[in-house]
Amino acid sequence: MSQTVRSAKPKNVRKSKTPWLIWLIIVLAVSGWWILYQSKWFIAQGVTVTGNSRLTVEQISAVAAVPIGNSLMSINTAAMTEQLMELTEIKVVTVERGWPHTILINVTERTPIAVAATLSGFNLIDSEGKNAGRVAAPPPGLLVISAVPESKAMLGAITTLAVIPAQWQLIELAAATQDNIVATLGTGAVITFGSSERAADKVEVAQALLEKGYSVINVSAPDAATVVK
Repeated sequence: MSQTVRSAKPKNVRKSKTPWLIWLIIVLAVSGWWILYQSKWFIAQGVTVTGNSRLTVEQISAVAAVPIGNSLMSINTAAMTEQLMELTEIKVVTVERGWPHTILINVTERTPIAVAATLSGFNLIDSEGKNAGRVAAPPPGLLVISAVPESKAMLGAITTLAVIPAQWQLIELAAATQDNIVATLGTGAVITFGSSERAADKVEVAQALLEKGYSVINVSAPDAATVVK
C-alpha cells in the first residue's frame, strides 16, 4: 500500500516587538535627558523673587547664587534653600524651577517686634524670639529688650511683651533668665513677672494694683501678688 507524504506548511512565526519597544524607550529617555540637561531650551536665564520687603532682590540673589546659563534640571534647589535660610531675616523660603528659563524664590521674612543689644550692634527680634536681622541702631518704635537673643529668656520676654497694654508706656523689659522677667514703665513703676506663664493674668493683676497707686509690684504668683508703695 502506497502512502503519500505531504510536506508540512511552514508556520507563520510572529516576531516579538519587545526589542523595538526597548529601543524606543531608550531613545525617548536619551532624548528627554538631552532636552532637559543639554539643550538650550530649558536653561536658567533669570531669577524672580517674591515676598521680600526688607531684603532686596540683589541680596537674595547673591546668597542664592543661581548659576545662570546652567540647565534648570541641574540646579540644586534644596541646596539653594539651605543657603537662603542662613539669612536671619528669612523665616521661610521656597525655591522652584519656573519653566522654561527662571528660578522662582518666594520668601517670608521675620517681622521684628523688638530689639536686643549685642556687642556689635542690635539684633531685631521677632514674635518667636528669633533673630530677624541686624541693625546699627534701634528702629523707632521698637523696644530694646535686655535678654540674650534666641534664648528661653528672650522668648519669655517676647511672650510677656505681647500682652502688655500700650497705655503702660513700657520703657524697659529685662529677662536675666526665663523666670526673671521685669518690666519698667514710663511712670517709673516696676513690675516683676517672673516667668511668662499666665502672662495675661499677671498683667490683669498688675493693672489693678497700678490703679491703686502701687509702683513696685511682683506678680510672679498672680494669685498672691506682693507690692511696695
